[in-house]
Amino acid sequence: MVSTALATKRMMVRPSVSDSSSSHRVGATLGAGRDLRRRLVLHHVPLALGSAVALLVLIAVAPGHQSFSIEQLASPTGDVALVLLAVTLLVGLANLLVRRRNPVNSYLRRDVGTWTAIWSLVHVVVGFQGRSGGALGFVDFFVVDGRPLTDSFGMGNWTGLAATVIVVMLLVLSTDRYLRELKSRRWKELQRLNYTLFGLVVLHAVYYGALQRRATASPYTLLLIITVIAVLAGQAVGIWLWRRSSARTEPDAATGERQSADVPSMTDRQPDAIASSRR
Repeated sequence: MVSTALATKRMMVRPSVSDSSSSHRVGATLGAGRDLRRRLVLHHVPLALGSAVALLVLIAVAPGHQSFSIEQLASPTGDVALVLLAVTLLVGLANLLVRRRNPVNSYLRRDVGTWTAIWSLVHVVVGFQGRSGGALGFVDFFVVDGRPLTDSFGMGNWTGLAATVIVVMLLVLSTDRYLRELKSRRWKELQRLNYTLFGLVVLHAVYYGALQRRATASPYTLLLIITVIAVLAGQAVGIWLWRRSSARTEPDAATGERQSADVPSMTDRQPDAIASSRR
């Protein structure tokens, strides 16, 4: 009788926080995970092909160009990099919308960031083409007669330079090695420079006349406006979803603790079981 009573008590499941919050469980984060081969197939190849096709489309719709020139690639490569950068800022929202984990380190976000850096550097190289001055001709983009350029052209170049420095730094840091060395919290704080990078890229485009009256009819300007709206709206929705999830989790945790306190433990119930068996 004693053993039967104890076995019955062991079969009882004590309510816990995990049970009360089971409806809020989420799946694995979006992307192929850590395996490099899967990332090459599922991330890098689609990103390379997709961005190349996007570049060709942007070149085809470029206004006012009768023949191809290297300068034509400046705006399209910059726009491809901008869209990819926006994707890195929206991966977290996508995880929240489809109820997936949103970890500090996302290989999908890192791989998209890698292609953002690649197209950003291509944009920089192309942007310096067609200017005379030899190997140091790029200096004229920033300084004239010993003074920094502060007009729209100069500010566009200075914001572009700052954005290039950040994107290269983020590319270097986006490795497992630096994640281990810096630890997740500090590494994530540095990765948040993505938001600063996005702002600098938008300013770079504005200084280069993206919002001027003639430019507003350009598909490049339309793409810039849509991208900015998507990022701002996505961040707002992401913050709202995160706050709602946090508000649900806290009451569930408190309810689980109260339920655990109300359920007697095995040691508390064992004397009653022994007494009833003796009767």
